[in-house]
Amino acid sequence: MDNQVDQVASALGALPDLPPETHKELERLAKPPYFSLPKVKSCHAFLEECRLGKAHGRIVGDSGVGKTVAVKAYAKRLAEVSNGQGVLYVLLDPNCSPKGVYERILEALGFSYTKGNIKQLRNRVRQVLSSRQIVVLLVDEASFLKTNALEEMLYLEETGVVPSIFLIGTDRLDALLDFNEQVARRYPRYQYGRVSNDELKQLVELWEKKVLCLPVKSNLTSKKPMNLMISATAGCIGKMDEILRRAARKALILGESKISYEILQEVVAQF
Repeated sequence: MDNQVDQVASALGALPDLPPETHKELERLAKPPYFSLPKVKSCHAFLEECRLGKAHGRIVGDSGVGKTVAVKAYAKRLAEVSNGQGVLYVLLDPNCSPKGVYERILEALGFSYTKGNIKQLRNRVRQVLSSRQIVVLLVDEASFLKTNALEEMLYLEETGVVPSIFLIGTDRLDALLDFNEQVARRYPRYQYGRVSNDELKQLVELWEKKVLCLPVKSNLTSKKPMNLMISATAGCIGKMDEILRRAARKALILGESKISYEILQEVVAQF
């Protein structure tokens, strides 16, 4: 086996050595961009209305539509004007158990030791959230909550430890909350939807100008590549962003100055 590996590596030779400026561009394109899009502003307005009223809420939408970026950006904006009061973003694990909820919260607060039984964890989290003056708790991937774990989230709400709790997830989150009409009513729903074809075209144009920034214009909004993007993304901004940045990186690695239709087609096939 080792002999075969050596033969293949020898036949192919060393990997190409890219110029420093290309490496710099690849590093830039590896970072997800952020723009204050109208739908993000609308989402932030919903979050802020709830916070100011010391109310709770839920953000619901398909995977890849941009929910996580939107709520993280809100957390950053709020942290800048919070006057000592805190905002906490927590990402849950799949099949999140009651203990898992508290462990993830403690990790998000910077604690490395998160062990203990459920009663110990519950009390510890309540004390730390109060001492840190956390006024907004953003719980991402809340669709992963098991039913008994959701009850722990409701416990934090009912004890008034955090004035505003927001649950972020897919439509499965609705099924979790709607089992109880009173619970569902306490978590009003904001739908974070997909973009229309016209909006997608505007975003592709924006990305080509402000994010990709390749030496030569790729004309990605012309009919053929745009139809491919509409079909591949189904209106999901996250998927659009990943495809375009990956296609730009591929073009640079190949020594091209723009994204050809063939490059775009090849990248789309990977999704």
